[in-house]
Amino acid sequence: MMKIRDVSKHFTVKKGSSLSRTRQIVRAVQNVTLDWDLGDFVAIVGESGCGKSTLGRMLAGITPPTSGTITLDGEILGGARGGAQRKAFARMAQLIPQDPYAALNPVRRIKDLFYDPLSYHKMVPRGQIQERVEELLTMVGLNPANVMNKYPNQLSGGQRQRVVVARALTVDPKFLIADESVSMVDVSLRIGIMDNMKAISRQRQLGLMFITHDFRVARYIAQGGRIAVMYLGQIIEQGPTEEVLKQPMHPYTQALISAVPILEGREQRVSEVLPKSYELTGVVPHEGCPFEPRCPLATDICVKQAPELEADPVIAEHLVACHFSTPREMVRDLRVTSA
Repeated sequence: MMKIRDVSKHFTVKKGSSLSRTRQIVRAVQNVTLDWDLGDFVAIVGESGCGKSTLGRMLAGITPPTSGTITLDGEILGGARGGAQRKAFARMAQLIPQDPYAALNPVRRIKDLFYDPLSYHKMVPRGQIQERVEELLTMVGLNPANVMNKYPNQLSGGQRQRVVVARALTVDPKFLIADESVSMVDVSLRIGIMDNMKAISRQRQLGLMFITHDFRVARYIAQGGRIAVMYLGQIIEQGPTEEVLKQPMHPYTQALISAVPILEGREQRVSEVLPKSYELTGVVPHEGCPFEPRCPLATDICVKQAPELEADPVIAEHLVACHFSTPREMVRDLRVTSA
């Protein structure tokens, strides 16, 4: 199990000219706590700039947290064991990057991109590396004979994305973190790639985390799993997927779902929550609720006091950080209603 406890990441940004340069602290991720086990499907949802990708990079061991701890099977990332521990952690948690065009070295053939991790981690004997590469490419729905000796620019976007998924599997990870991994792929190919990732994760009992801004993608990936909603670096609501979608409690979650187009004739919009502004503020307040400037329900207490992430009294797994959290049905399935 991976345990994330009060994890934060702050960056120092320099502003101004060389003569009058100032430093500003950007709180990209703030006090995130999450449990993630083998076989769990988790979707992290939020607008661009809310800290989703930074959180994913920390869970993959790429970006060190400023504070808090990330443990995997009891081992703390960045602990006393140093390089050996980090290498082991890298094998356990793999990041599937957003851009398949930038993720692959353009001057190396596809098969060479697999040889290095397989050799470095001594996953298979040298004489069996090609066989293992063929197995990985087949697993993600590619024909090895048509792909192995090509360069990335000779592949389509969908093929490149499948190669990136296959490369993440070379070290037999226990956890996969997919960062907007279908956003740059044609719509017609997205379902196939997501189905492939889900099937592989189920077959191998992997923990799959999908980072996205799209609630439709989150719903598809995390069926039977969990959704966590982020805003300005903080998780403001999390719970079982169907519960969060059926009756979201935070006004930000409700606003995100309100923005999702409905299927005419199959769905009916029951309620709608609109934020005061559609612009992300980008600044985390030192006190008060981070969503307060945009929240249609905010009062004086929201300005003065930050709400805690607390369990719903009826459904303990459904957590929300809001002074005025209200379960609200947003969309009704007409097929269920008419049955």
